[in-house]
Amino acid sequence: MTHGRPAAIPHADGHWLWGSARDMARMPHRFPAELAWRHGGLARFRILHRRFVAVAHPDYAAHILVARHERYARSFQYRNQQVVVGKGLLSTDGDGWLKRRRQALPAFRTESLQRIVPAAAQATGALLDRWEQERHRSRPVPVVAEMRRLAMAVIGRALLSTDLDEAESAQFGQAVVDALTLIRERNTSIVRLPLAFPSRHNRRLHETRAILDRYVERHLAERRAGLERPDILGALREARDPDTGEALGHQALLDETKTLFVAGFETTATALAWTLYLLARHPEAAARWHAEVDAVLNGAVPAWDDLDRLTWTTQVVNEALRLYPPVYNMARECLEDDLVDGRAIGRGDVALISIYGIHRGDEWWSEPLAFRPERFDASRDRPQQAFLPFGIGKHVCIGARFSMIEMKMVLAMIGQRYRLKLASDREVGETARITLAPAGEIHIELAPRA
Repeated sequence: MTHGRPAAIPHADGHWLWGSARDMARMPHRFPAELAWRHGGLARFRILHRRFVAVAHPDYAAHILVARHERYARSFQYRNQQVVVGKGLLSTDGDGWLKRRRQALPAFRTESLQRIVPAAAQATGALLDRWEQERHRSRPVPVVAEMRRLAMAVIGRALLSTDLDEAESAQFGQAVVDALTLIRERNTSIVRLPLAFPSRHNRRLHETRAILDRYVERHLAERRAGLERPDILGALREARDPDTGEALGHQALLDETKTLFVAGFETTATALAWTLYLLARHPEAAARWHAEVDAVLNGAVPAWDDLDRLTWTTQVVNEALRLYPPVYNMARECLEDDLVDGRAIGRGDVALISIYGIHRGDEWWSEPLAFRPERFDASRDRPQQAFLPFGIGKHVCIGARFSMIEMKMVLAMIGQRYRLKLASDREVGETARITLAPAGEIHIELAPRA
């Protein structure tokens, strides 16, 4: 931090009226990253009247998210999510958010998270049985669709102790994907009509909310009728504010359950699809993966105590998250004038922290576009704050451990059973909705290992 007269932050050239709206709408993951890279990690751009600062430097991200977090709040992009998930941990900020997080935190402690292991094992076992049928028919498996289906099954079991049938899973999963897509369109739209206006876009948003509400309300009604179960929803119902002893009310339980589905389903599914794609593209990394699961598990279904021993698998997941972070930007609105490395961010500016840009910055990562899981060996130094797939600071993702446990369980069981080969040599592109997803389906051929 320097003192004296603030230095100017370089500004992107843009349309005289729209500013950089078209660039941002077309490439919301790449545009802020590339703009900030060109200007030392910090650059301004504009969309209509709204001022943005693209941030792609780990020190600047840490300043905003940790050191001076009280000067920044979640921006309108997060508030827009309330139309679907309500006022949950993902879409709120301030004192209300802090109280809610303190109430919800016990549901994500070790004793609750251990429930993910049997849920993931059961869902992955069913997946592998289905894959074996496809293999016998000499058909490649579509891993983007399959990982969505799997993630929905895992979160259904871990959160609600339920199995969604085929039609219900398809409808619910599509509602989540549609919600994420519609929210992203609203976030990047030049003109955002009031939600009460009966536009096609607004009607679709309300329809997705209704689908999520109906499903979760049914489970909440069962709990109120006395059908308690040892799952994460049960832990949320038992959670109490540490100061007041207050429990979460009905609306809070509804909003947090929807938030967990929306935040945990698509992000984990996307991360798993990218990880399988990378393992199929890199046979040397896959060979180490197979060797590790054989040595650690010896043919058994993974148990809780096995997960910390899957060190290479963890490194593979981390490297996939580095290259393809599902959450590629985080936005914070500046509440009071601030200086970042001697440069002024003004009240009302939106600091758009490019996780994608930080993860791929060649100043902190050697050959940043290369897939190298060994970067995450515990014995190696890596840049401070340059890896933040789940965020940093007070808003670090409450479900981060949930996601990592699920991904390691799924990968260990797939690695025990199959070698993976891409059905096509075509490189898969990126598409940025709310998550950074593959631009198309990824088809993988399966070869049995035994």
